[in-house]
Amino acid sequence: MDLAQLFTDTEQTLQTVFDAMTLAEDEISKAQDRHPQAKDDIWRSFILLTPTSDVLARNDLVFRAHCRELLDRVAAGADTRPGTAAECCVALCEVSQRVPLNTSAAGLYARMWKQAELPPIELGDASVHYEALEGALIDDQEQLLRTKLRQPTRQLPPR
Repeated sequence: MDLAQLFTDTEQTLQTVFDAMTLAEDEISKAQDRHPQAKDDIWRSFILLTPTSDVLARNDLVFRAHCRELLDRVAAGADTRPGTAAECCVALCEVSQRVPLNTSAAGLYARMWKQAELPPIELGDASVHYEALEGALIDDQEQLLRTKLRQPTRQLPPR
């Protein structure tokens, strides 16, 4: 690798990091507006807002959804370690590219997409039907997936 290519690669990596930092700061500001009672804890939450996959780092909408959920958890005093709906969507997307999703997994994907507040996709009544057919199993799979995607160190440092 020549020096010019190394410089270009480093510049691209740093730009991705800086873009994520800018988005995280923007989501912190919006969360402080949504949750003024938790303004200080939200401000301290920047450390939690790091992409846990390349997809989160490269996709602004998915990363924003990830940040929003974590900041809302901070405001509610909830555990920030379990996987977010956005992280679940990324995992389910990767699985769906390797094997077909069964009914409950497709239902879980639709549920996580909706919870992450990602742009609406044309599912018609499919997500309602998934929930009606497999709701209890989807609940169990959601809990399992969020546990598998758990980030043990993703918590606010003590004051």
